[in-house]
Amino acid sequence: MVRAKHRATPAILLTLVTLKKVRGALRVAQVFTGTPVTSALALANVVVFAAQIVVAGNVRYALAVPENVLRLFGANASLSTIADSRFETLVTSCFLHGSIMHLAFNLFALWQVGPLVERAVGVARFFSLYLAAGIAGSATSAIWGRFFTSSVSVGASGAVCGLIGAAIVLGLRTEGKKSELAMGMARWLGLLLIVGLLKYLRGDIVQVDNAAHIGGAIAGAMVATTWRQVAIPSRCARNATAAIVTACVVLVFASAVTVFVRNRTDPFLFLDVDGRLRVALEARRAGRCDRALAAMRRAVAMDPKGAAVRELDEEIRRDCANDAKEGRPAR
Repeated sequence: MVRAKHRATPAILLTLVTLKKVRGALRVAQVFTGTPVTSALALANVVVFAAQIVVAGNVRYALAVPENVLRLFGANASLSTIADSRFETLVTSCFLHGSIMHLAFNLFALWQVGPLVERAVGVARFFSLYLAAGIAGSATSAIWGRFFTSSVSVGASGAVCGLIGAAIVLGLRTEGKKSELAMGMARWLGLLLIVGLLKYLRGDIVQVDNAAHIGGAIAGAMVATTWRQVAIPSRCARNATAAIVTACVVLVFASAVTVFVRNRTDPFLFLDVDGRLRVALEARRAGRCDRALAAMRRAVAMDPKGAAVRELDEEIRRDCANDAKEGRPAR
């Protein structure tokens, strides 16, 4: 017997698809109801990713955003973050993503964990927790990259892992060691860390920043342990909430503005050590000692233990000092 294929006219098919989308949107809206910060963070990540693709110049870059675009938007480049004191990227990198799949995974994780934690602790604690965990994850990644393997790190996963760490603490506090919430979140965090370990087997396929995950999770758990339930008059509570949320928003915008300004005013920002050395040598040959010395300071900051860098720095300093003694003006 040959089974007949079910057919649907385009109108019926469109109606079914529309109804499914509406039901899905309603389910998502129900999850996010009463969670303004989670909703705003999800929207911010989507908007920033769209801006990345616009700047990249082609929608195909949604599959893999070029590194130069990520750095332009404030990626956490382990060498620059510490050497150039680019601490604003500890914040901005939490809102950047390397691909549409990277964004989708982090938004899914935020959708699963964010509303639960925000409803439990309130918008002020939630927002400050998210940023603190994100910054801690970025800092851990930068430190790890500085001493081990340099990297350019982006993504909200450090902050999301902080939410998971906080949820584990909340579960243990409310339900004890047998807390289903704590166990479920611990399993999820463990899965993330296991996936991160795969990059040591197939680094060409798996690019996961476990340092950021661990740093974010520990920071989130530590923040959650400091929370105490204190009776506060409602008016004071509202004022405190408004002040904390405002401070968090100002921190994010100030970091973004700092990235924008430094991108346009710092001539050495996107140069590696070799690039800075080339600038120093060219400036020295042109008799521009000020620029040569500035380039060398930035090169030494990026590679303080490099023997060749130190040697060239001493040579240029000596030559410029001799020029000053002989009365040759620096340009």
